Amino acid sequence: MVATKPDIDFETFYNIVDGQKRSASSFTNGVDPTTAEKLWDVPVATEQDVNDAVDAGNRAFKSWSKTPIEKRRELMNQFVDLYDAYTKEFTTLICKETGKPAMFGGSEVQSVKEMISHHASLDLPVEKYEDDDKSVTTRFVPLGVVGAICPWNFPMLLSAGKIGPALIAGCTIILKPSPFTPYTGLKLVELAQSVFPPGVVQALGGDDRLGPWMTAHPGIAKISFTGSVATGKRIMEACSKTLKRITLELGGNDPCIVMPDVDLDKAVPEVTIGCFFNSGQVCVATKRVYIHESIYDEFVKRMVAFTKAALKVGPSHEPGVMIGPIQNSMQYERVKGFFDDSKKQGYKFATGEPEVREGKGFWITPTIIDNPPTESRIIQEEPFGPIVPTQPWSDLDEVIARANNTNVGLGASVFTKDIAKGEEIAAQLEAGNVFINSFTKPIPQAYFSGHKESGIGGEWGNQGVLSYCNAHAVHVYKKHYASSAPKSNL
Repeated sequence: MVATKPDIDFETFYNIVDGQKRSASSFTNGVDPTTAEKLWDVPVATEQDVNDAVDAGNRAFKSWSKTPIEKRRELMNQFVDLYDAYTKEFTTLICKETGKPAMFGGSEVQSVKEMISHHASLDLPVEKYEDDDKSVTTRFVPLGVVGAICPWNFPMLLSAGKIGPALIAGCTIILKPSPFTPYTGLKLVELAQSVFPPGVVQALGGDDRLGPWMTAHPGIAKISFTGSVATGKRIMEACSKTLKRITLELGGNDPCIVMPDVDLDKAVPEVTIGCFFNSGQVCVATKRVYIHESIYDEFVKRMVAFTKAALKVGPSHEPGVMIGPIQNSMQYERVKGFFDDSKKQGYKFATGEPEVREGKGFWITPTIIDNPPTESRIIQEEPFGPIVPTQPWSDLDEVIARANNTNVGLGASVFTKDIAKGEEIAAQLEAGNVFINSFTKPIPQAYFSGHKESGIGGEWGNQGVLSYCNAHAVHVYKKHYASSAPKSNL
């Protein structure tokens, strides 16, 4: 246990390099998405800051990588205990920077503990092979300094999802939080300095130059990135110049197939929340809903009723709020483009004309588009916002083909009373994560990865930890050749 609770100022922010707080000569700001007002100053890291952090990370790696895994586990659990004392402060901060409803902001803060605790419980495997001639022992050794480039939709959970596996593997890590949501990541790493040796966990906030500096730096062994497909491709290209290891968790266009036998009372809320949770700003949010034609009209009618009755839109502090704003102005404009296109094309808005509040905050009400054409933009692209299309289907093979007709494959879901049938359908869906009778809810215990352009590699769980390692195989041949070698005269 940590003996004392450090005094942390949750309104002043620093880069963290080699265990020290570091300011800057220039600053940027996040924006409160509920009001569009600027938040606190964040120091903009320079290229020298990057070089210093990488040097510190490599120095720390020499000892951290050799620290027994039991000690690494102990320190990670100490950090979880310390962090637990600040859950109220982190909840307030995450709601301010993301606009999440308080219940979901608090849930994300709690999920950080589970993410780090679970990975602290894991071991690195040792694989052995032996025959009459030889024995081979394969161990998994840490890569080195990891650059973690994190997104804005779940800034704490997805940061912890990189920190936990990297640390238990024996890597050191430099966190780059999104400039849209820099605050919780910087403060999480500042808190970590009370537990971990200098250079083991660092953080740099900055502008558009920071990511390219990290991906190009020869002292960084791996980049773990969560974000868009387009940015992921640029990162992969940049990392190829130094043959860095990469993990890319990218976008999806996740289908949901609803079978005709479902219990509508149970399925409708689950499907609808899967579409609109976190205002649709979830990489594995349901993006397309395929409903059997025999229940299509009733199912959509109930989705609309549930959306209007249960999914209250508003600021974090209001009681009963389930849906917050779009997190930033860039994404707000992109999402509005899907609404504008759907309206222009004359598609049916099952929920009625959406409310788009201009001028103060980035607000859009949840919207269901009833049966747009398969070639429509709302079907073909990921909006990453509170707008979802529904389509009827009649032939199972045909709807599975429709669900798979995309260049991405991150998540998918199937709803049916027949679990065996659901598993049969799931096996045919081209996605890294398929959920039966639930919207997509990734957990730390399971490997999280995508098919096609949804990513390279994966994170979390036993296999995710190994993505922070190199395999190191030692081959021992049993025959002793020394007896046949010439004897030395010495």
